[in-house]
Parts: sequence; structure tokens; C-alpha cells
Amino acid sequence: MSLKQKEEITIWAFKDGKKGHEKQIEALISEFSLLKKLKLYDFNAWEKHNSVPDIIIGAGNNTHKHMLAAKKEHPTAKTIVLMKPSLRPTQWFDIAIVPDMDRYYLGKPKNVITTKGVLSKYSDSETKPKTGLIIIGGKSRHYHFRKKVVKQQIEWLINEMFNDYQWKITTSPRSPNLDIPKHSGNAEFYSWKDTEEDWLSEEIRQSEVTFLTPESVSVLYEGLSTNTKVYVFHHEHHTADQYGSEKKTKVTKNIDKLKLQGQIGYIDSKRYMLSRSIKSADLIHPKVSEPFCETKRVVKELMEIL
Repeated sequence: MSLKQKEEITIWAFKDGKKGHEKQIEALISEFSLLKKLKLYDFNAWEKHNSVPDIIIGAGNNTHKHMLAAKKEHPTAKTIVLMKPSLRPTQWFDIAIVPDMDRYYLGKPKNVITTKGVLSKYSDSETKPKTGLIIIGGKSRHYHFRKKVVKQQIEWLINEMFNDYQWKITTSPRSPNLDIPKHSGNAEFYSWKDTEEDWLSEEIRQSEVTFLTPESVSVLYEGLSTNTKVYVFHHEHHTADQYGSEKKTKVTKNIDKLKLQGQIGYIDSKRYMLSRSIKSADLIHPKVSEPFCETKRVVKELMEIL
């Protein structure tokens, strides 16, 4: 019996404890729940269970062996892996939902559904006028993170470009210790440790503009799936060689593509030579206003093929 014919779907979700991965799973399940009654069971590892799954979902390499073990026990269940597997062949799963930044150089397998970025919950709710959110990440293999440069960009935004907005500024688990930027009473500061689980998602949905550091891929696509206008801070690439060539990764290439397409806005800043102080800055606004609805599209396709 196909998923379309079932009144109720049983889903086993294998999670690895990584917030970005779990949010993708939750986005997919949330969309399924709009179409069908669900019985949902969460697992950290494969174990015998008295339910029989229709779908087995997982995100992250650490979940894959558990998904395949569950499939062996329940061969009629359909496995849906989120993101491109790096340690096991994609063809070992029934369906792979893979962001377009992950490439298959020898040809895309037939069981792959390609998405614009990672899956996120779709929201078409209206934002609150004159509100802004700033999300500060940290060091990564994709970009340099210079605390002074980030602080200067924040001060430029909240004191000059958007000085009539009310701002909320928050950190992430990767954030270094930062000095509080100067402001005129129009900003509140939140540590990620002190916020509720869904606080950030709710703030993204409500904010008219959201600024974030460009290595925060899952948060970026969460913003693009709502009506907030998404901008990224200026971060310098790591250098690839002794001549100062920029090191390109799939994340930096994807950010560059989103800028060119007008999907995201960005700060274009220049530093003084041999200094970490900003010399000048320009704000480039996004040109596309429609939120991504990739999760809706994917679930609709899954209902047709499973």
C-alpha cells in the first residue's frame, strides 16, 4: 500500500544530537503531519521496537548504520536519508534528499531528490515591521571569524543603517566571547544558552530582517523559508595557497551563488591594509522576496513515489 493510500503513517526518526540535522528531520515530519496522521518514534540508535515503520528517516553519517539495520529488520519500510551520505553509497537508501550544494561527480543516482539548500520549516506568516535579528556564529573551515570586524559591522547596522529598528542579537554554540557592541538602547542581547528551544526559529519568523554569519548554513535556509529578509555579514575566505588565493568550499560557493541570484543580501566591506578595522561598507539588499517552500515540494513528491 502506498503512503497516499494509508490513513496513518508510522515514522522512525534516527537522530545524532546535532541541532542542524534534527531541524531538517523535524521540518520533513512537520510537513507530513499536515497530510497524514502520524505515529512518530525517535531513536538515537537501532533497537528492537514493537511498532512497524512505514518510513525510516535519518540525517548525519552517525545515523546511517542504524537506519540500515532497521531496514534489514523491516524490509518493507522506506529509508529516507537527508543530505548526501559520505561513508555509504547513496543507493543503499530508498530516497536521498540532497541539497544542491552537494555534488555527484559521476552522475546523480536515480533515488536522489535535489533541494535548494537544506530542508527547513516553511512559514508565510507576516513579520513585525522595524525589527531585526542578528545571529553570531563562530570559527569554521569556510571563513575567517574576526571578532573586531564582526563587532564593527554590527555597530554600523544598528547605529547607522537601521537605527530606527529594534534589534535582538544572539550567539551560537560556536561563538567566541564577544564585547557587547555599542548601541543607543535599541538592542537586546541573548546567549544561546539562555533561550528556549524554539526561541530562535520564532524570532527568525517574526523579524523583518535577519543578519547572520555566512557559515551558518542551516539557519540561513531556515530564514530563506520564511518572510524575513536574510543578509550575511562580510567574512573573509581562508587562503588556499601562499599567493593569497581564496579557498573555495561548497559552503562558500553556495553563499556566492545565493548572492548572485539575489536570494540573500550582504555586507560588502573593505578593511584598511594590514589592519582589522573596516575602511568602508556597503549594504546589498536581496532581490527575491518569496520564501523557499522546498519541504512542501519534497513531501508532495514523496507521497507520489512511495
